[in-house]
Formats: sequence, structure tokens, C-alpha cells
Amino acid sequence: MAAYDLYGVKGGTIFEVRLKVEESLNVFFEERESTYQGGVYYRFGDDESEKFVLKVNVDPFDGEAVEQEFSEYPVLIYVDMTTRSEEIRRLLGVEFCLLRHELYD
Repeated sequence: MAAYDLYGVKGGTIFEVRLKVEESLNVFFEERESTYQGGVYYRFGDDESEKFVLKVNVDPFDGEAVEQEFSEYPVLIYVDMTTRSEEIRRLLGVEFCLLRHELYD
């Protein structure tokens, strides 16, 4: 069963959060740019397996929060198709707030 998790971070810039995640999870993000993702964002993994997307919580088209119900979190981390949800949560620590956890077969 795969999990789709969303984390929010209140402190730090997207660059600072990127460094913390890379260190905590021993991954290396690729910098990308997309209008759809709100400008510069970071990605690790591919569409066929576990994937992380780190981005700011601002919709580039209307300036509102992408995740409206979590607007107090300026930086978001999407963890998609993971089978190690609990391990990631433990490794990220208390600074990273688990906002949503969904399981799929």
C-alpha cells in the first residue's frame, strides 16, 4: 500500500528547507522551474516510484495558498507513492508537520 503525504514547514526559505530534507533523508533534489508549480521548485524521484516535490505554498495565478486549508505553512513537501511513510516522518522530525496522509492500493 502506497502513501501520499503532505508536510508543511513554517520556518525557513524553500532553499533552507531543501537542505534540511536532503540531509535528513539522504536524497538530492533537482531544481526545476514551472509556472504551474509557482516558479522554482525541487523534485526527487520519478513518476513511477517514490517522489518528493518541495515548493512554496503560493498559487502563481491568484497569489492565494495552493493548499488553502494549510495557508499558514509557506513551504510544502509532497511525498508521493511511498511505502515508508512512518520512517520519513520520523527522519524529518518535529519541524515538519504532517498535514495529510492518504493510503492507496
